[in-house]
Amino acid sequence: MQVLRPRTEAALLPPEVYRDPDVLAWELEHFFARSWVCVGRAEDTESPGALFTAQVGPESVLVIRGEDGVVRGFFNVCQHRGTRLVTDDHRSEPGPIVCPYHSWTYDTDGRLRAAQHMTGTVRFDKSEYGLEPVPIELFDGWAFVNVSGTAGSLPSFLGDFPQRIERFGCASLRRGARREYEVAANWKVLSENYQECYHCPTIHPDLARITPYTSGGRDEQSHGPWLGGPMDLAEGCTTMSFSGTTERPPIPGTTDRDHHQVFYYSVLPNLWISLHPDYVMTHTVWPVEPARSRVVCEWLFHPEAMSSDRFDPSDAVGFWDAVNRQDWEACERVQLGIGSRGFRGGRFGELEQTVHAQDALFACSYLKGRIAGADEISGVIDPDLEGSRLHR
Repeated sequence: MQVLRPRTEAALLPPEVYRDPDVLAWELEHFFARSWVCVGRAEDTESPGALFTAQVGPESVLVIRGEDGVVRGFFNVCQHRGTRLVTDDHRSEPGPIVCPYHSWTYDTDGRLRAAQHMTGTVRFDKSEYGLEPVPIELFDGWAFVNVSGTAGSLPSFLGDFPQRIERFGCASLRRGARREYEVAANWKVLSENYQECYHCPTIHPDLARITPYTSGGRDEQSHGPWLGGPMDLAEGCTTMSFSGTTERPPIPGTTDRDHHQVFYYSVLPNLWISLHPDYVMTHTVWPVEPARSRVVCEWLFHPEAMSSDRFDPSDAVGFWDAVNRQDWEACERVQLGIGSRGFRGGRFGELEQTVHAQDALFACSYLKGRIAGADEISGVIDPDLEGSRLHR
């Protein structure tokens, strides 16, 4: 693939990877099923019996907190006749999981508690018909699952990413708002858009006023399936909002330098983390069809800030909701054009170092049949390029 060359020589990924249903089916198996993917926040299972569901490609997954306080993952399927157990997005009340078809009943740890009218079935042992577990691990309050069970441990998968954000104490943050979007564009088009601010003066005038669009290009050296780094806030600005300021204090544990920057990280395949001085915003991106994606955006705040009588997240939420919608419209235009016979494929500009790096990661991942780490593509990034987003 020509994308696996230094940026100044590289070409884009071929249009087929954004449009072909067979490519998406392959990605869902090799990128999503065989990797650790972020499915939500552990706070959505704060009490025993509380659960939420997530769709990872064709698989529905239950994330539930047991009576012992442990968060577990299971395939959302009854072992009797294969019924989908839970169709709601979440449940907050305690109690077992009861199949809506024949009332097979499962404890919160996955064991089969009761199965009616099975006493005459030869060699039927309830202990052999519990829910099928899905590997699940928590990182900084986010729940990750690996439905294939082949991705190793989550720490080994993430590489050195956790240490990049540990000072923000994300595990202690709580969600202040959530928005869900459907976008008529391939999931990789959305991910590419997140990686650059080349487009910001054109479609995000409010954003470009608060953070200089040329202040990127300082991504940190990555030893994992992630990319990203800081952008500066304009003088006098303290956060990303329409005014550029806020009454919320900075997140405890962050540094003075952090208070003048916003950090944008992408953890492949589906998590974007944007760390602001006073809040953390995340996007989780889910392919639905080759030209359709679902995006969940969440805003996380420190409990002390949320306990204030004056707490109001609308400045952050309103700002990014507007920016999100501008991005989605731009991505939909890309999706419309990328399949045209008149599109010959462009080149990467000097403000698109991270787009190139991400597309090279995707290309390397296609070749390896799994999500690759940045170490595996370091040779295609020009180390002499000033401001290269993988070399400092």
